[in-house]
Amino acid sequence: MPLLSREDFQALYALEREAGSGLSVAELRKELSLTFPEGARVLTRGSEDYPQALDALADPPKVLCALGDLTLLDRQLLVSIVGSRNASSERCEAASFLASDLAARGAVIVSGLAAGIDRAAHEGALAAWTNESRRGRTAAVLGTPLSFPWPPENAMLYEEIVATGLALSEAPQAEGRRFDPNERMRSLKHRNRIVAALGTGTLVMAAAPGSSTLIEVDYALGLRRPVILWHECANEPWAKELLARDLRDGDGRALVAVARDAVEVEEILSPWSRVWWL
Repeated sequence: MPLLSREDFQALYALEREAGSGLSVAELRKELSLTFPEGARVLTRGSEDYPQALDALADPPKVLCALGDLTLLDRQLLVSIVGSRNASSERCEAASFLASDLAARGAVIVSGLAAGIDRAAHEGALAAWTNESRRGRTAAVLGTPLSFPWPPENAMLYEEIVATGLALSEAPQAEGRRFDPNERMRSLKHRNRIVAALGTGTLVMAAAPGSSTLIEVDYALGLRRPVILWHECANEPWAKELLARDLRDGDGRALVAVARDAVEVEEILSPWSRVWWL
């Protein structure tokens, strides 16, 4: 079993209890010995390494588990890339190229490890060559335990991500082998607020009315973070409606914009990246 401090174990036990788990202390210790990844860390709200960006949420995670390089969250520019699980191959390819270009320019790509756009964004970031590494940096926010990445077909991608990047999860960590499908769907939707909060801004590659992608957009806008629409989305009804709202932050800056490439994305986000991370 990974070496956990008394405080860390108590935090994980509280997470289980809050989720309605009936595990005893002894049962939890046994379960964690089988499922909690070596090297993973337990971050409680208010602790030194807890991501400050999440404090802006109305309901920030009380406990967050992390595997990988937490210093990525201190970078000047983090771009959350979101979109449909069933996006077209052309749109996924565009997401991959864009993520690669942004990562090569030093951005950390944040996404949710889902199929479709999420997978393309992570893969694109990992394919980038940067000044510091042969791989770009990406962070995956899971709606499942760290030991149980979802969907299963992204398991190898997940291993690549944690080797050089970061994975985060607020799910009960003892449920890696028996994670309830209904609970999984709730958690996958709930994790969207974390993806939105971590990013300097959110880049939307594909969406549909009523989709979880647009829920994520609402989270970002609620935090007064910029939302960038991939130019091929701009003429879709949901995008036109969003642009017509002419939303602005307290300094009068437009919160919704359209971009055609990584340079434009970087330029749009630059005012927020300078302010947010100083």
